Amino acid sequence: KMGAGIGAGIVAIGAGIGGLSLADRAIRKEVRHPREDTLRDTADAVSLLGFAPVLFGLNVGAVVVGEGIREYSGNPKHLDTALLAAESQLLALAFSEAIAFSISRSRPPGSSNPFRFEFGNASFPSSHASQAFAVAAVFADRYEAPVPVIAYGLAGLVGVSRLIQDKHWASDVAAGAVLGWAVGTALSSRHSKPHGYLDFFPFADPATQRYGFLLRKEF
Repeated sequence: KMGAGIGAGIVAIGAGIGGLSLADRAIRKEVRHPREDTLRDTADAVSLLGFAPVLFGLNVGAVVVGEGIREYSGNPKHLDTALLAAESQLLALAFSEAIAFSISRSRPPGSSNPFRFEFGNASFPSSHASQAFAVAAVFADRYEAPVPVIAYGLAGLVGVSRLIQDKHWASDVAAGAVLGWAVGTALSSRHSKPHGYLDFFPFADPATQRYGFLLRKEF
């Protein structure tokens, strides 16, 4: 029953994104109306939150802060969450890039047709949105209100900024958001209970200046 429910959910999400793609051209036309320079500048700034190096840098900063809190109070929650957020971002980035290059959908600036597919393009899904929502899902799952609202709100703004910048179709952003949410939620759930399979996660130890990634097998 659970498998059937998940399958039905995937089909419903796919149908929703497919339906949204039919409105991509109309949404782009509305969003591309002349905007104030301030709005465009704001969109450029907000979109940086979904830019891989910037977001990863923020995650690394959160790891450093979490390590400081753990050393001071003995509470590892913040460090664990920051490490999980970094792992979630990297996994969402890998998935979104792989899917995007496989589908090869043309970006809005290069085509007025949302159903144009050419090798070398990588519009679907939005990598910015997938990474932002992957990180947001982790923080939303690990903390109480108002953190979930803030996390998803910022991720949503990243998605909207990509539309204002005319970098993606609306369905690209929606698909990226769903992908990121799924990755972040799944990883947070998996790490919340013991498991007996191969694990992969980033680590940081500011005291010894050791950073990297670990593979771990639990039995």
